[in-house]
Amino acid sequence: MSNVIDLELKVPQALEAIKLHQYQKYLKILDGIEDKETPEAIEFLNLKSLEIFCGLTLKDSYGLPISMFESVIRQISECFSEYTPLIQRFTMTGSDGVSAEFGFIPKLDDISFGEYVDVEKYIGDWQNMHKALAVLYRPIVAGKKGFYVIEDYEGSDKYAEIMKDAPVGVALGAVVFFYRLGKKLSSYMMHYLQNQVEGMQESQPQNKDLERSGDGIKVFMDLHKEMSEGFQKLPSFHYNNA
Repeated sequence: MSNVIDLELKVPQALEAIKLHQYQKYLKILDGIEDKETPEAIEFLNLKSLEIFCGLTLKDSYGLPISMFESVIRQISECFSEYTPLIQRFTMTGSDGVSAEFGFIPKLDDISFGEYVDVEKYIGDWQNMHKALAVLYRPIVAGKKGFYVIEDYEGSDKYAEIMKDAPVGVALGAVVFFYRLGKKLSSYMMHYLQNQVEGMQESQPQNKDLERSGDGIKVFMDLHKEMSEGFQKLPSFHYNNA
């Protein structure tokens, strides 16, 4: 009996080869492990990495030579060490062979309140990242060179499922970019709201309705700050030697 394993091993060589839904699946498993440093957890994560990112079954993974096993895990880890800038445009091809080019919102100064609220609601949760991308990226309907026009926003549901197949690098770049933007906007917003709270308290300190309004704004400010700080905690590939 031959001990040679004949496998068609597809190892991602860059982030563009890893889809968002694969990363979401990996993070869901990672989040479910309490102690990620135990030998059992390390072995489990490595096996799940090969299954999710390379399509290997558990049986096939156990049959890999140890040198190949470690090499593949290391290669996946290197993909996630790539620099992830904001990707303005990218193309996806569906199972029907039809391709569509998606573009990032061209002018963020013109972003609608509804778009901003939806992005902020989803972008802090990796399991809803496809919905955030469906707000930030939409099909390009016109344009040339560096200028383009995207579809009008009709809600995140329209392209959410499609965005699960977007390269994970698109999502990582968008999260970093929007965190920086959100941090700046939050600073302006919290400064403005703080002035409003102080103004109400100084002008009519006995007015119970205004006090309640001030409390509501403070809660909003605290929540906004908490969400903005949360954007800094970007999950990454958890690599360990076998």
